Amino acid sequence: MDSHAEVHRAIAQARLAQQSWSSVRLRERAARIARFAGLVVEHRRELSDGVLYPTRGGYLETITAELIPLAQTAQWLGTDACRVMRARRTSWWSRPMWLGSLQSRVERVPRGLVLILGTWNYPIYLTGSQLLHALVAGNGVLIKPAEGCEQVTDKLVELCIECGVPSELVQVLGSSLEAGKQAMAIGVDHVVMTGSSGSGRRVIAQTMEHLSSATLELSGCDSVFVLPSADLDRVADLLRFGVRLNGGATCIAPRRVFVIESMLDRFMQQLKQRLDPPSQEPWSTWLSAATHRQIEPLVAQAIEQGARLTMPWRQGGQELEIPFEDGVARQWVSSGPIVLEGVRPGMSIYGLDVFAPLLSIVPVRDIEQAIEFNDACRYGLCASIFGMESEAQKLVSRIRAGSILVNDLVVPTADARLPFGGRGESGFGVTRGEEGLLEMTNPQVISVKRGKWLPHSDLPQDRDEQLLDGVLQFQYGRGWRIRMSGLQQVLRSIRRKPTN
Repeated sequence: MDSHAEVHRAIAQARLAQQSWSSVRLRERAARIARFAGLVVEHRRELSDGVLYPTRGGYLETITAELIPLAQTAQWLGTDACRVMRARRTSWWSRPMWLGSLQSRVERVPRGLVLILGTWNYPIYLTGSQLLHALVAGNGVLIKPAEGCEQVTDKLVELCIECGVPSELVQVLGSSLEAGKQAMAIGVDHVVMTGSSGSGRRVIAQTMEHLSSATLELSGCDSVFVLPSADLDRVADLLRFGVRLNGGATCIAPRRVFVIESMLDRFMQQLKQRLDPPSQEPWSTWLSAATHRQIEPLVAQAIEQGARLTMPWRQGGQELEIPFEDGVARQWVSSGPIVLEGVRPGMSIYGLDVFAPLLSIVPVRDIEQAIEFNDACRYGLCASIFGMESEAQKLVSRIRAGSILVNDLVVPTADARLPFGGRGESGFGVTRGEEGLLEMTNPQVISVKRGKWLPHSDLPQDRDEQLLDGVLQFQYGRGWRIRMSGLQQVLRSIRRKPTN
């Protein structure tokens, strides 16, 4: 669905269906989406088989990284959406007296038509959770899947329809970049995009014509702070997990590890035992040929600048071709972990946003220098701190990141109850959790005036200036003297005979 006419038709159908869907009670919408969890279980193999990219570590990884988090998302929306989106009523106790009997509330209303620009690395969970949040909030949805993710996206939509979502409410566009551009050119109300910071800039430029709002979940180059009190066995085990997860194609994978120089040798010994154990077959994954071409010269440059490979980088021994729906085969190159020790800010490899099993070990004098070095990176998606909790908590407010994990990596961010988003070049806005659900809505204020007291509808009186100046002093003055003076001024003005 790439032609202008097809995209235009899809938008028209989704907008029409959204008008009816938004009138369905929130409780009913949430109940329908809650059924999605059971359907994920029933269709788990079909969903998993739709993931075509070779970075994925088999069905086990799909269960843990995508299916369980998505099922939990549907379940959480079913139980908590009504509470999260409940109207907020203003308190009579805090109501300014000049508003009289006014009663106000804030409703959450759908944005309208949401365009989801899907990503390829987690096409079930990321696209699926964004889709479910948008639907519960009452929106119509357009999805532009990433290339190679057409099949799994169609399956997600099929399961939504089986839950009771109107068939025309969710429209799947073609996977080409042109399809997304056309949708934004025609006009949508909100865009949710997962991708690189460069792609995010282009999306923002394209939304400007219609002033569409956007949520951008962009690149990460996540930092890991290893405190002197850290359990190095734990750190090494989790870094092995983070580097290998989805073949390194994870936006919140660890990329930069700050280690104090005095403990560097012990740390590197533990890490090498995990990533390059002599008793096991070497682990490897697949890099896209484009990523391999990008990263190979940067690794060589870092070595020239003083960094060193902790273990041999096993690369390029095998090649793979995967044909997509457009008939064009994508090239992939095998790669083992890429662990560079002695990386410093200023090197091109430092702060590189790339989907690869790349780990940069950054020696620092102390934690103060680690904070300084971390601030030199323009990304702020996620960070991890390893060490005593009391020490870690002192650092939290100094780290620029959307999520900060203490003594863990990656996994806690999949909690459906929590928002997820970045800072800086990692984007803005959030998906998931309460905040992510509210992001799919607009606040609408409804104020109801009761009674007949409408002083602002009267013609101005000579005494009004003195009266309101006294009100200002009495209500908001600093100290009892000015407040009492204001009260006296109010009483004097009231006793004055009104004149026009």
